Order: sequence, then C-alpha cells, then structure tokens
Amino acid sequence: MTRVRFLIREINGLRLPSNIQCRAKSIKDCSMDSEMKNSEKEPQYKNIPGPKALPLLGNWFRFLPYIGEYGNADVMTQLRMLHKQYGNVVKLDGLMNRQSTVFLFCPQLCEEMYRLAGKSPIRISLESLYYYRKNRKHIFDGQYGLAVSQGKLWRDFRSKVNPHMMHPRAITAHVTQISEVTIEFVEKIRTLRDSKTLELPSNFMNELYKWGLESMCTIALGCRLGCLKPNLATNSEPQIMINCVLDMFDLIYRLENLPSLWKIYNTRDLKKLFCALDTINEISNKYIECAKEKLGETTDIDLQNHSVLEKLLRIDEKTAHVMALDMLMGGIDTTSNVAGGLLYYIANNPEKQEKLRKEVMSVLPRKTSPVTYDILNRITYAKACIKESMRLFPITIGIQRTMQEDVTIGRYRIPAGFGVIACHALISMESAQYPLPHEYIPERWLRDNTFPLTKKAHPYAYMPFGYGTRTCIGRRFAEMKLEILLLTIIRNFRIEWHHEPLTYKTEITSRLTMPMRFKLIDL
Repeated sequence: MTRVRFLIREINGLRLPSNIQCRAKSIKDCSMDSEMKNSEKEPQYKNIPGPKALPLLGNWFRFLPYIGEYGNADVMTQLRMLHKQYGNVVKLDGLMNRQSTVFLFCPQLCEEMYRLAGKSPIRISLESLYYYRKNRKHIFDGQYGLAVSQGKLWRDFRSKVNPHMMHPRAITAHVTQISEVTIEFVEKIRTLRDSKTLELPSNFMNELYKWGLESMCTIALGCRLGCLKPNLATNSEPQIMINCVLDMFDLIYRLENLPSLWKIYNTRDLKKLFCALDTINEISNKYIECAKEKLGETTDIDLQNHSVLEKLLRIDEKTAHVMALDMLMGGIDTTSNVAGGLLYYIANNPEKQEKLRKEVMSVLPRKTSPVTYDILNRITYAKACIKESMRLFPITIGIQRTMQEDVTIGRYRIPAGFGVIACHALISMESAQYPLPHEYIPERWLRDNTFPLTKKAHPYAYMPFGYGTRTCIGRRFAEMKLEILLLTIIRNFRIEWHHEPLTYKTEITSRLTMPMRFKLIDL
C-alpha cells in the first residue's frame, strides 16, 4: 500500500506548476470557437484540453482524498479548477465507473449542445439507481422513471405524465393545499424559536425537509404524512424517509463519482444504497396504496382536484406508482435546500426584503390569508427574488446530455456516447453575463428593469430546471412551493441573519452545510 501511495504521489507531481501559463480561454473567446469551426479542420476529441489520462491509472487518482489535486474539493470547486486550468471546453476521461465527459463553460457552447441533443435527448446518469430499479422487478417491472429511462421508454412515460405535471394550470388544484401546509409550518416554527434571541434552532434544515416532504406528499398522493407534528419521533416514518433520501444522494455520489468497484461486485456502499431505497419504497408504497383505495371509493369524475397519483391511475397504474415515488424522493432534498438558500439571501438583504414585503402586503391583507392561484400570478418581485437566489445558490452544476451521434461543439469533434455537461452554475456567476455577479439583485429579472449595471444575459446562461423536452418535470410544483413559503414567511416575520456567510457542498445536488439559525421577528 505504501508503494502504491508513493507511485501516485510521484505521478501526481508530474502535473504543471500553477505558475505556468495555462491554456484557458476567456468567455470572450467562446464565440470565436463557434465562428471558426467551419473554417478550420475539426480537432478530434483527443485534442480537447483536460487532465491527461495516464496508462493503467487513467485520471481517477487525481480525485483521491488527500492525494489527488481535486480530491479534497467538492464538485463545484473541482469545476472551477478545471475551467481555470483548461478553458471553456474541458475533457475528463479515464475515471472509474464514469463515461468520458466534456464540460462546457460558456453559454454559446451550451446552446450548441442543446441543439445537437435531438428531439429525444439521452442523459446517461444515476446508473446505480437504474441498476437498483432493474433489480426490483416486482416494483418497477420495466418502468424505471424519468430520471434514468432513455429512448422510447422515456418518451412514452413522459407523454403520459406531462399533461398533469407541466401544463401551466397543473398547480391550480394544489395551491390552497400547499398554502394550508405552509401556514401550519409557520405556526410550528414560531414555537421553535429561542425565547430570548428569537433564533431558530441549529437543526432547522431538518424542519425544512419535513415541510418539503409534507408538501410533496399532498401534491403527489393527496394525503398528509404528519411531518409537521410537534416532537416528531426520530424513528417516525417521515423522519426515516427524510434520512434515507439524504443517504441516497450521498451514496449515489460516492458510487458514481468516487473510485468504486460496484459494477464488479456488490460493494458496501451499494448494499447501503439498496437498503435506503428499499426503505423509501416500503414507506412510500403504504401511502400510495392508501391513495389508490381512496380513488376506488370516489365517484367524482372531475379529476381537477385530485392528486397526481389519482390522475395518473386513470391512465396507467405502473406509471402512476413510479411517478408518485419519484415525486416523493425528489421533493425533499432539492426544494428544501433551495428554500434555505432563499431565506438566507432575503435575510441578508434587508432593503430587498422590505421591497418584497410591500408586494406581499398588497396581496395578503392578513397574516393567515391563504395564498391563491391568482395571487401567484401577481407577485413579480417575489418570483425575481427566487430566481436570483437560485442563481447564487445553484442546486446542480448544470445539465448533462449523452451524445447520440458524432457532433461538433466549439470546433471539437465529440464521439457518440460521450457525455457533455453545460455548466450553468459557473456560467451564471460570470460578470460577462450578470454584472456584480456575487450580489443579490432580484431587479435583474424584472421586465421593466432599470437597475444600474444590469444587462440582458445570454438566454442559455441560466438554466436551473434544464432545457427542452427533458426539462425538470416538477418545475411548476417546486416554484409554487417556494413562492408560497416565501410569501407566508415574509407576511409573518422580519427575517434576519447574524452568523457566518452561506456555505454549501455540491455532489449530486447542492446541500447547505451550516446551521440555518434565522432570527424571526413577528410583525
């Protein structure tokens, strides 16, 4: 083992010192790439800049903790390093368990990628989740869900769920329900504050997870789990499910992004992942079956006010089951962390908060006034606040597509089967796209924007929910939940922050890594 470590250190020491000029190109050069691709001979994939894969070792040793140059950094920091070292188009291959990937760091190249992805884009990722679902035939039976399905199987599934998830009025029936859940959540957090400091406890992030799960269960299944009950036991089903979802994301990252032999044999982490997913399925299935029984008892033929599960059960039972399961799994970690980041930026920008409160007071005359669908169509500044917080705190690094045929992007020929990632999380922090990129300026998203030093960014710079036919299926519900939470909290409290700056780590998704000790002052 000592000899292996010595060899890796020696190989790692061959990389260029940081003071040697790297081959990075600026964002300004990005447009030149597209213009030159037809006038010059296309360089092959091997000519794309990036860490050189060594014989036998590949590139995986560079990501080993304490040894590799990227080993102690999270995904976002790794991308910043690659961008700085190699430029706007970066190749990364020779990694255990991962397909060769090209990273794009400017919006013009991202636009090329989307246009070349085809009408039915392929996204080969989350392979360990796909492997699990193939091994649980009694649950999935060939229906693997939108996150991991490809081709015709994905298109057929998407065509069934789209009308009930992506239609602009799909959220209509659920606004009142989520408003009721959120009002209950606000009443709960009143009791969680310290009586002297008025600050929330250090584990408040877990309360946001409970709100996220309760909200999504209401939408997906039309029932309540009881996540917001006081003193919820640590061994309660909602808390167990939250813990398992968080473990799921951690384990998928470790299996697919760190050196692992899970594709050769059932490693310890793979067994843990299977255990977590089995637990999620077991708990979810209980509530899914209850929702099915509820539908069987009703004679209402108007599906408008029914849950997503109930609507889909009229079409296909297996599709309904898998979609409901995916909604429960996907509605806990992501939306809750985005909500935490949103409250942080509101708390740290009191002038923006007061401007937001004026809008909120105009649509919610009382603290307990429910949010309605009509109100959500009138809150332009609140929507801008959410967009700006998602730019500063991106929930994912970007959007991945697997090329279905040989393509040319940025003058480079990329073979079929290779992954390409549009790194929107970094692009949306470029001053060339958003002046004063590290400042919280919701005004930059308003149509009548007159805020100094703001300008129109490239349309492919910011894509928090993806693009095209594979855009996030839960986008409308996620935005609705965030809007209702923001309106309800701002109507009831002045929110302050008196601690260290926001920190987070990015793996499969981004997750806040600090206690969310907001100070909430009653209005």
